[in-house]
Amino acid sequence: MKRINQTARNIAIAAALAMASSSAFATPVNSVVNAGFEGPTMNGSFDYLGGKTVDGWTFAGNSGVAANNSAFNVSNATGSQAAFLQQESEISQVFNFTKSLLSLSFDAEARGWGYGGNVIQVLVDGVVLTFTGATTILPGSTSSFTTYTSDFIALSAGTHTLRFVGIGGNGDVTSFIDNVSINAVPEPLSLSLSLMGLGMLALGASRRKAGKKA
Repeated sequence: MKRINQTARNIAIAAALAMASSSAFATPVNSVVNAGFEGPTMNGSFDYLGGKTVDGWTFAGNSGVAANNSAFNVSNATGSQAAFLQQESEISQVFNFTKSLLSLSFDAEARGWGYGGNVIQVLVDGVVLTFTGATTILPGSTSSFTTYTSDFIALSAGTHTLRFVGIGGNGDVTSFIDNVSINAVPEPLSLSLSLMGLGMLALGASRRKAGKKA
């Protein structure tokens, strides 16, 4: 009887964990073009690209690409470059998605000069993504990138538009973006049912063993 009760508790715990945080099971889909902003090549410098579509990304306002240790002060980008959002600005890309639940990850850093980081908002098809409930990101570090992963949203298969928007503010606020990743998340209900099915098999096995001992 103790073994049966323990198995039942394990089933409940597994189902609760599966429902609580499906984003923990996210896997990259790799549908983002030029996810690390290694193009166009800056050759150690930077460039404002507002009004242009270059290497998969469309730039608007005071946005562009900067190299590590350039005059734009980006530090420790993966590879050698990152995108920047200065004041009111935006970068966007149309991507293809084939799953049903999505989360997004990216790295961000504040510019180590002037007025610091720019508040970032991330949208898919005009819907604002949340990050542990927060609707905006303000990078804190000026010397290293921090990874941010959004809460999951339901998304149909097909083409969608991803936007990173610099909100702007007082003075020359700037944030850098790198390593953008679209992640597919298993539906939590399906995952829970799978775990519960395995648990029921274990429960049945325990009961059979208990019956034999009796």
